[in-house]
Amino acid sequence: MKKIIVIIILLFVGVLLLSQPIIEFETLKYDYGRIKEEAGPHKVDFNFFNTGDEPFRILKVTAG
Repeated sequence: MKKIIVIIILLFVGVLLLSQPIIEFETLKYDYGRIKEEAGPHKVDFNFFNTGDEPFRILKVTAG
């Protein structure tokens, strides 16, 4: 009986590990080069995609 429970738990954990959100970015770095302060703010968008099986949820964002 204990072996059956352990096998069921291992199978359940294996399924959970296989179905996860996977985030992939188009680019990981951006070289701003030289920017003059008079030119104003410079904006760059980093695009990312979820290539996993589960939804990707962003729960908290902080400025850094």
